[in-house]
Amino acid sequence: MSELLSPDFLFRNAILGGLGVALLCSVLGIYLVLRRLILIGVALPQASAAGIAAVFWLTGHGHAGAASPHALALLGSLVATFGALLLLVAGQRRGRAPAEWGVGALFATSSAATILFIALNPKGDIEMAGLLRGELLAITEGDLRVLGAVLLAVGSLFFLFRREFLLSSFDPEFARTLGRDPVRYDLLLYLLIGGGIALGVIIAGPLVVFGFLVLPALAALRVAPGLGAAFAISALLAAFSFLGGFALAYQADLPAGPASVAVAAASWLALGLWGRLRAGRVSATALLLVAVSFWLACASRFEAAQVRASSPLPRGTLPESLARHPIAVLPFANATGQALRLPQGLRQDAARALGDPFAEPGPTVADLLQARAAVELERRGLQVVPLEQVRAVVPHAREEPLAAAGAAARAGLDGPVLTGRLRRFTLTQTGLLLVWLDLALVDAQSQEILWTGAARRPVPIQSALTWQEVLLDAGAPLFAEAFGSR
Repeated sequence: MSELLSPDFLFRNAILGGLGVALLCSVLGIYLVLRRLILIGVALPQASAAGIAAVFWLTGHGHAGAASPHALALLGSLVATFGALLLLVAGQRRGRAPAEWGVGALFATSSAATILFIALNPKGDIEMAGLLRGELLAITEGDLRVLGAVLLAVGSLFFLFRREFLLSSFDPEFARTLGRDPVRYDLLLYLLIGGGIALGVIIAGPLVVFGFLVLPALAALRVAPGLGAAFAISALLAAFSFLGGFALAYQADLPAGPASVAVAAASWLALGLWGRLRAGRVSATALLLVAVSFWLACASRFEAAQVRASSPLPRGTLPESLARHPIAVLPFANATGQALRLPQGLRQDAARALGDPFAEPGPTVADLLQARAAVELERRGLQVVPLEQVRAVVPHAREEPLAAAGAAARAGLDGPVLTGRLRRFTLTQTGLLLVWLDLALVDAQSQEILWTGAARRPVPIQSALTWQEVLLDAGAPLFAEAFGSR
């Protein structure tokens, strides 16, 4: 877990962004559960996804090279979410049909619309599908600031109007006698729920949003002695479930979102069994047998994966002498003729397009390859100089290994340095990554080339939807070929 939260870790923004969404949904979920609006929590994330898909279809736009989350996509998400919420609330107030009818119809319509809009979009379908599923791996610092501002605003509003929300939810007539209009506070509560869902779907996807709207709240309300404790327990369970699910996904190479929801579901089941045990409805022996059986079934499947993740990989053709000195992984050169730039904030992208000389460049595929190379070297038992230290003294890439080593020596790096030159990086329609990456290890002081390697074989990445996921899936086999340790 300390590795996951380290500033050097490649997925730090994904963890912080997903954690923010989980905490936001866990607070909103308490009110959804208490007001018996769980089915609305099912339909609204799907309506939000349909709004995103509609915007991309109307604009013919994919998210490659644009902001993440996009302004237009966020607008479509907000419009669709609040439109669906308005229809559901209006239908409930009329009361001519059960509320479940409208929610079911909305969910079915939104699901069909999402799939149709994706199919009709002439371009950007892979990127858009990734956005709908949740772009945790593409969260930028700007996205984190927006999410932090939303969390601060929601937390402040819930704290300031907590009594009004409770009165309007459970005793609207008494609220009127105190001079508090329940309709006004219902509207504010719905605005918070709709806005939180719209933003959460953009960042984490509909599944994660719905899972954390419902499961932590249900678990907390089973064991909490009061409403205040329920909010605290729900937030703690959401944080534990997301961090635990992300760690599990990282170790076992699983999707982060579904893994986090699965951990949240396990927490809900565990607290439910504990509640029944305290009430005397389930014997301690039966509960112990279930727990032991589950542990034995899971332990045998994950033990091998955990041993592989914790044990150093074979070094392949890398020289044994490298173990004596830390290796500095220099910035990789991009010789593909393509920018291969990852989505950044809307303001930064617009500033670069307008020629602002002070606009900070966004991360590229070469930057992620540099970070992945450092991880793969550490997995092989080698010491690596922190990337922040290397990038501070050698910020620019050199195409020739000796020129890169010379720049490293002038910057004060006196050990071996790893250089990389990306010649090709193409994703085919058949789910193959065509890559050509040349690597070289050079002694910075003597300018002696210690080792060379290359990765040139196609890598299958059928399940990847974004550049970040492509690198996540292809990184291990790519560097295994380059280092000769297949």
